[in-house]
Amino acid sequence: MSTSLRPRSAAHFGINLVAMLIGVSTLAALAHWQLGVLDPVQIVLLSGAALGISVTVGEWWWRRGAAPHGNGLAAASCRRVDPARVAARLLGLIVTLASIAFLYWLFPEYHGSFYAAYWHFLWLLAPVVAGASVLYFAWTDTRLVEPRDVYWRIGRCVLGHFEDRPSFALGRAHALGWLVKAFFLPLMVVYARDQVNELANVLGEMASTGLAANVYPVLFRLGYAVDLLFCVVGYVLTLRVLDSHIRSTDTTVSGWITALACYQPFYSVIGTYYLAYSESDDWARHFNSLPTLANAWGCTILILVIIYGLSTVAFGMRFSNLTNRGIITSGPYRYTKHPAYLSKNLSWWMVSMPFLSDLGPAAGLRHCLLLGLLNGVYYLRAKTEERHLSSDPAYVAYAAWIAEHGMFVRLRRLVSLRAPKRAKLGSP
Repeated sequence: MSTSLRPRSAAHFGINLVAMLIGVSTLAALAHWQLGVLDPVQIVLLSGAALGISVTVGEWWWRRGAAPHGNGLAAASCRRVDPARVAARLLGLIVTLASIAFLYWLFPEYHGSFYAAYWHFLWLLAPVVAGASVLYFAWTDTRLVEPRDVYWRIGRCVLGHFEDRPSFALGRAHALGWLVKAFFLPLMVVYARDQVNELANVLGEMASTGLAANVYPVLFRLGYAVDLLFCVVGYVLTLRVLDSHIRSTDTTVSGWITALACYQPFYSVIGTYYLAYSESDDWARHFNSLPTLANAWGCTILILVIIYGLSTVAFGMRFSNLTNRGIITSGPYRYTKHPAYLSKNLSWWMVSMPFLSDLGPAAGLRHCLLLGLLNGVYYLRAKTEERHLSSDPAYVAYAAWIAEHGMFVRLRRLVSLRAPKRAKLGSP
């Protein structure tokens, strides 16, 4: 059945763009003028707060008067606050967080200095989360359609009421959702901290050498800073009241393997010992005598990085790996189902230029094959995500719309329209 109406997106791209400008302006200003007064983690937290507040206010304005979107909350208060039920739910939250803390303590990966920025981030955020959790659980207790949620059931089990234990499906969904956050939030905070340092260095060089000489590094760093800032905000603001809660989490082994393989600590092994496709990221050295081509090449890389960053912006506060927190159909996602993976993988070819190796053609071919294998990992990752999201009717409708109106379909149609004309010109 043909459809010309693009399915409604779970996030408003225009609102997210405004929030991006506020968040990134805050980040750039603090990185340039306050680094030394504020540490990089504080800058990430303050910039994330500016972005998160902007998105929250923008979405409240956008959704005002709209019916609830299946977040389990009633539009108005259903009951009075039950202190015992709130206490049980808070106990369930404490047990959940204590379980994650135990895993951090158990695995040596989290004992090194790599995650120091994350522990600092948690230390700064903890007082806010502690106070807000009590208020949030009390407020939601009056509006939850089913107040005896998984937190309540966990708390009741701890108190000895095992008859109230969560079902296997409910417990698994709860555990997987928190595992996603526990694994990815530390990485995003660490990477965002690194981008603050890199951005501060680039902005410092720009102050002495001028904007013209630093357009590429500034925009390159800003593209990744945008991505990471939205990632941090997305993993923190997983809340029903914001309609940014987890609808479902991928439960397949293949989905988790393909996703985790792309991140520390797994990629540090894979990228070093198996898929080391690059000798250098200094692509400009290949264009020393070709400035015009160098400018065109650099601009193309920046376009790809900007598309990658805007693909994360499109999620707003809903970005998260391995989960469905609302189907996104706006921004770059109105053209293809995987703009982030497509732009990121193409940018790697242009930045590393594996086909031009200082070690000769054979090494260049080997590097191309290795990068091709990495591209294959992302292809599999995209397919596992599609399989997971296909359980949501909203995604099925979006996939059908892309199949009819997506960028690649339009390109194929354009080629097919021109092909007969060329054949006719060549006929006797």
